[in-house]
Amino acid sequence: MISFSDILKGKFLEEFSAISIGEMLLAIALSLVLSLVIVLVYKITYSGVNFSFSFAGCIVLISMVTATIILVITSNIVLSLGMVGALSIVRFRTAVKEASDTAFLFWAIATGIVCGAGYTTIAVLATIMIGLLFVAVHRFSKTVRSGCFMVVARYECGSEAESKLLALPGAKMKNKTLSGGFTEIVVEARLGDEEMAMLDALGAGNEVSEINIMRSLSGSVL
Repeated sequence: MISFSDILKGKFLEEFSAISIGEMLLAIALSLVLSLVIVLVYKITYSGVNFSFSFAGCIVLISMVTATIILVITSNIVLSLGMVGALSIVRFRTAVKEASDTAFLFWAIATGIVCGAGYTTIAVLATIMIGLLFVAVHRFSKTVRSGCFMVVARYECGSEAESKLLALPGAKMKNKTLSGGFTEIVVEARLGDEEMAMLDALGAGNEVSEINIMRSLSGSVL
């Protein structure tokens, strides 16, 4: 007579033999290495004030855990259906501050899925291509932001200063305030040496009573 413990032991050995130790170690190790590459790209392209090491560690853990789940799912169809049902009721309430952070999270999850499924070549090539794309976009946006400025000017109503400010390359009016016969305008524009010289002359004249120039952080002017 077959005991219940023998059934459990046989079931365990059957499921365990479906995944070789080598495949398991390769998938988890590869997800670890590639997730560290993702963290490196995240650090290179990070534009905030304080780099979040907890978020970087979260990227690594998410990739490895996802690879482990995919390994289990691919070895047992019944368990995969139960896993989908369990994960469908999970709700994550942690707010993601930056849109780019969401992209890195999805990148880590996708890397874990591909590694767990055994597509090592695709995982490596995709990580390299996406990483290079992230870095290239960051460099390009940094170059674009370098010439973007916010110009805040105060002048008497009816002055021609407003038309001169709106004639700057890529000028966009952000705000305009009228008070006591004076106008205060905020314009985002791309400024080179020629435009800076024009603003210096405009501020030194009688048309504008006050002018402030600040570097724009949004970089939305093209």
